[in-house]
Amino acid sequence: MLKVDNLEFSFKDFQVLSGISFEAGRGSIVSILGNNGAGKSTLLRCIARLLKPESGAIFIDGRDANSFSHIQLSKTVAYVPQRYTANRITVYEAILLGRKPHFTGLVPSSEDLEKVEMALELFQLKHLAFRYLDEISGGELQKVVIARAFVQDPKVLLLDEPINNLDLKNQIEVLKILKMLSKQKGILVVVILHDLNLAIRFSDWFVFVKDGRIFASGSKEIITADVISRVYGIDVKVEKHGNEIFVVPEVSAI
Repeated sequence: MLKVDNLEFSFKDFQVLSGISFEAGRGSIVSILGNNGAGKSTLLRCIARLLKPESGAIFIDGRDANSFSHIQLSKTVAYVPQRYTANRITVYEAILLGRKPHFTGLVPSSEDLEKVEMALELFQLKHLAFRYLDEISGGELQKVVIARAFVQDPKVLLLDEPINNLDLKNQIEVLKILKMLSKQKGILVVVILHDLNLAIRFSDWFVFVKDGRIFASGSKEIITADVISRVYGIDVKVEKHGNEIFVVPEVSAI
């Protein structure tokens, strides 16, 4: 589905990404994990084709991402940035903009409108539909931006720290929705998360990035105290409770 092959990227003379390679399948959630400044956001922006890598390649369904037209890419890949500026448009209009790659004329189709209504319901935004973006909270705005990406009907959904502005209840609700979408609609969700325990709870695959390189990648088997301690530079314990595992910082490390 998604293949990143030996990706390299630099800002001027500073190497940000080096030798990044991994593959991810349809219908799964992949968490990109690591310290601030490790290169995670740059990696997501390269996949979204917002940044041009120096070398390496990105393939979607076996096709080089560079061969996609802008419209084709917009129908295939949706990207939710870490920060989004509120404009003077309504929540409904903002979500409808996500359907723009699918517009066949100047007026949205009935299918476009149905998709927006579905997103409003799914993300519990119906009561805000005709409020302006600059009138709602940061957490509500974050849900709007995710909903807009959802209505693009992408095969690959890229999210850069999508739950950072949300309270715990909404963090869990959004991650549940993403999990459901990945399984029911076969969407590949690639997400940057800072909460390791939420990442473990909702993800199928993990890619740890350290100093612009992949330190480890794999399923839950790679979630060990040694890996996490070496990536984050802090001593932790990995505890098990039934089928679930949890990362607990050592008291002496706090």
